[in-house]
Amino acid sequence: MLSSKCFLFKFFAPEGMAHRHIVFLWMTSIFLTCLVVANLTGSLLFSFDLPFNTPIGQRVLLSAGIIPFPVTFILTDLLNEFYGKQAARFVTLIGFIMSLLVFVFLSIGEHLPTDAISPLTHGQYIHFSGLYTGMFTASLLAYGVGQLLDIQVFHVFRQWTGSRLIWVRAQGSTLISQLFDSLIVTFVAFSGTLAVSDMAQLALSNYTWKFLIVVLITPLLYLGHTILKRTLARASTANLT
Repeated sequence: MLSSKCFLFKFFAPEGMAHRHIVFLWMTSIFLTCLVVANLTGSLLFSFDLPFNTPIGQRVLLSAGIIPFPVTFILTDLLNEFYGKQAARFVTLIGFIMSLLVFVFLSIGEHLPTDAISPLTHGQYIHFSGLYTGMFTASLLAYGVGQLLDIQVFHVFRQWTGSRLIWVRAQGSTLISQLFDSLIVTFVAFSGTLAVSDMAQLALSNYTWKFLIVVLITPLLYLGHTILKRTLARASTANLT
């Protein structure tokens, strides 16, 4: 459990910054890191065979971006829960702008004169940058649609459930929003590169495994909810907000 004496607050926080703002800053930073890494690694596809058959077959085809991206689900839901819909939208907007910034810097790198001793050749960089550009366009579109839909659906579920059934609003909003996210990012990013059947399998696999991951990490959602509730309540009691 976090407390007012936690070293993160005592030694590393700017003087006079309220605990509530420090927590928001940490959540936003982790969110942005996971988002950027998901975009950078999204073009790396990996697969494995299950020892049993499923409705989507035994072969599982996934994007490496599926590893960090589910963290953004939890953070979006916690931001929505404790800071409100407007704060979640604000962080979503920052993520959109930061993704654009990564794209700008990668584009600048394409025009730099590569030295002969560079471990990364100009051709290799162009290839990597090009993969990110395709993934960037797709993920940005999917991210905007998915995140805003997730925030809105979460808000609707929260009105229905009140302070009860955290998992219903968290998983319900993810189930709906990530269907659109998975379809958009796959068919935009890999159109012309993969066959339609492969894109359909990739979209379905990513969607299925994203949701399974969200279900598996539901205890982390409850843990985060408990920590934030206690931390923000203690900060409020101490008049730190």
